Amino acid sequence: MKHVYALVLCAAFTSAQAQLVVTDSLTTSTIAQLLEGLNVSITNLQVNCPQEAMGHFTGISELDIVEGIVLTTGSADLVSGGVVGLASGYLGSPGDSDLEAQVQVADTYDACVLEFDCIPLGDTLLFNFSFGSEEYPEFVGTPFNDVFAIFLTGPGFPLPVNVAALPDGTPVAINNVNASSQTSYFVDNVTGNGLHVSYDGFTTNLTAFAVVEPDASYHFKVAIADVADQIYDSGVFLEAFSFRSVSLLTTGVHEAQPRLMSRLSGEVLEVVVPAEGLGAHVELLDLGGRLVHRTMVQEQRVIVDMGAMPDGVYIVRVPQLPALAPIRLVKG
Repeated sequence: MKHVYALVLCAAFTSAQAQLVVTDSLTTSTIAQLLEGLNVSITNLQVNCPQEAMGHFTGISELDIVEGIVLTTGSADLVSGGVVGLASGYLGSPGDSDLEAQVQVADTYDACVLEFDCIPLGDTLLFNFSFGSEEYPEFVGTPFNDVFAIFLTGPGFPLPVNVAALPDGTPVAINNVNASSQTSYFVDNVTGNGLHVSYDGFTTNLTAFAVVEPDASYHFKVAIADVADQIYDSGVFLEAFSFRSVSLLTTGVHEAQPRLMSRLSGEVLEVVVPAEGLGAHVELLDLGGRLVHRTMVQEQRVIVDMGAMPDGVYIVRVPQLPALAPIRLVKG
């Protein structure tokens, strides 16, 4: 819900909001340069929405991202200004059929779509993003569930698959991530009296993840649209330079190479390390490639308590033994 603050706050608010700067009317080359990260290049980039709906943002704010591209269902300029503002633009543009198929509705509006091709050098593609909306919190659990997706097609993905999901596979949406559901991934900007971002709520910085074939061609479609009405904007923030390809699941060595052995029983992970691994470290990485646990190998059998870790996909590796292929496990 929007709140009206006393005028005495206006001067401080005006000064603070300058920390988040949004510039629209971007060229396709600028967009590609802002998104490209490690071991991947972007080609055939296309934008299908009015220029004002997409922008380059930069600056310190309530978001976990300090620079990137924002796609909105209204005006990118309205993203900045603090929670006391109202981001509700009307573009008059059509919806998107892929998004409608995902949420099984026939009435999406004001779609903003970014599409491009890429060839990954590694076996994993990752993309950092945050989803926000003016629909929070009043319209959680209603038909006004503005929809967003990062669709992937290519080898292994003959039909579009939405890779914009939480670690447990839940698609990111207003009705799925909010103050009462998946709360650890939600930022209540109203309660926090946000000074920089106008959306009433948004997610933490999340990571889209996909296992792919190195050197194969893949197509991405990032899309967002209003659902059921054409007001109250939503937006997706794509972190600059975060679109990347790494080798988390394999090392490119022949399948006959030695591999770690592991067993996950309930919340307890058991990892068996070769004798030469004594003194090394067993590491667990999340889908974003971030280190979430590190244990020294004192015996060949290493026990890791995963009870405090959220459900999702993890990579287990021993970096001091590069010839030992990492393994992938799913918790939950």
